[in-house]
Amino acid sequence: MTSKIQIKNSSWIFVLFIVIGVTLFPCAAVKGQEALSLTVSPTLYDMTANPGQEIQTMVRIINPNPYEITVYADVVNFAPQGEAGQGKFVPIMNEESKGQTIAEWIKVQSDQVTILAEKTMELPFTINVPENAAPGGHFAALLIGTKPPREEADVSQVTTAQIVTSLFFLRVTGEVIEQGDIRSFTTTETFLEKPEATFELRFENKGNVHILPQGEIKILNMWGQERGMIPINQSTMFGNVLPGSIRQYSFTWTGKWSLADIGRYQAIATLAYGQEGRQFATSETNFWVIPWKAVGGVLLLIVSFFLLITWAIKAYIRKMLVLAGLSPNMPTTTPTAVKRSKKVSMVAPIEEGILDLRTSLRDSRGWYENVSATISFAVRYRIFFMVVVAIILFIAALIWYVLSALVSGRQYEVVIEGLANDVTLSSEQVHYEDLRARTQVSSEISIRENFPPIEIVNQSGVPGLAAALRMTLEAEGYPVATLSNDLNRVEANTVIVYAPQYDKEALELSSKVYGALTSAYTDPSGTQAPIIIYVGRDLENAVQ
Repeated sequence: MTSKIQIKNSSWIFVLFIVIGVTLFPCAAVKGQEALSLTVSPTLYDMTANPGQEIQTMVRIINPNPYEITVYADVVNFAPQGEAGQGKFVPIMNEESKGQTIAEWIKVQSDQVTILAEKTMELPFTINVPENAAPGGHFAALLIGTKPPREEADVSQVTTAQIVTSLFFLRVTGEVIEQGDIRSFTTTETFLEKPEATFELRFENKGNVHILPQGEIKILNMWGQERGMIPINQSTMFGNVLPGSIRQYSFTWTGKWSLADIGRYQAIATLAYGQEGRQFATSETNFWVIPWKAVGGVLLLIVSFFLLITWAIKAYIRKMLVLAGLSPNMPTTTPTAVKRSKKVSMVAPIEEGILDLRTSLRDSRGWYENVSATISFAVRYRIFFMVVVAIILFIAALIWYVLSALVSGRQYEVVIEGLANDVTLSSEQVHYEDLRARTQVSSEISIRENFPPIEIVNQSGVPGLAAALRMTLEAEGYPVATLSNDLNRVEANTVIVYAPQYDKEALELSSKVYGALTSAYTDPSGTQAPIIIYVGRDLENAVQ
């Protein structure tokens, strides 16, 4: 038995089956074989409508090319595919869908438009939601692209159309079910030699409408101190999870190396979702950071220390036995009575050493003999002094370890994967966004347009120091382009490095950055920022 399937705008069939792997964050611009470029805005419509409602809106089509182009518009349904946030285009099938898909509700004013060179055109369209529309999420894509010119019959046609997409996520009111859960949350490796872990979080949408899980992953060391925070979908709309699908999010965290932070780490993921009422999902995972070479060296030192202490205690006991008139090598039982031993205190060997030093100093004459007597005393009791120094160093190392492990924060970097381009986020950017949220920024600040863009790099080892400096400079109108960490260096002094032609601007900045040192590029490559501020620890008290 055969059935006829009617497909809207059949000229798009070939394109639809070729372009089937678009992600939920569609490319806003594409480039063709002849440097053709095409852009649409917005790339995502997230809307809510009632059954029977009509929505009128438009999409902007931008032609940045120096020549006019003709583009063609078509609407198709959109469905999830895989766990990487990808989707597929589904052509309209009238006989099967019977008007129940959103692509059938969207009417574009014109399916073919010509855009002049370097101009923008608005393409209106209407969404008519039927009275009997099913509640929940409905998804479609507006395809806008260029068709290759029709070639002669004897000419092989190899040019493909260039297509950009604008997605429609429509929520129809009614019995909407918002239900989701974290299906799994793990690291790709459990044991690591350095603080660099890749997290994979899988979120399942069990409802009938798309949801955008938002939250964070907190990373704690074995002492409960935070060593990183990964934001999830806090500044993007392209992390939606469609109904009945699973979305996987991947993140790579790189922390600042510290011997005090070796051991077990805990990562806690907390997500919130839902428009009808916020719901929460949590999960946690553990991993270990164990640099085997460093740990082996530390264990060797600890074992050596305890062997030394054991040997020293035995030597001390033998000395006490000698002072008590007993032989350290005496057998445990004797057949005849022996001379009774003298009573000695636990500090008797130390008292003997002090008495020996006093006697030597009393019998010496002049400072030279005093120094010689002291040196001779130190040589005679060198083992005792070596043990004392070892104990002091061990206690100092232990105190340093505890204090370092209890530091409330360290610098880190996060790479958010799965977007069109991986996004790198530093701890300084997180601190900066937090400062902006807690600080009332004046709307009267005017950016100095002729001032070159500034890059700020935190080399102080103090989290948030560069972010605080950026807030200070921006409050005075200085343009700050980028903010980052240097996890491999800790510098004491702040230095401003600049291209030679910006010497006056660098000196001006130096006066604003508490007299920071300045240095011109010795070999400008053209790739560096015009002015870079390397923040050192000397700004810790000044900025904070």
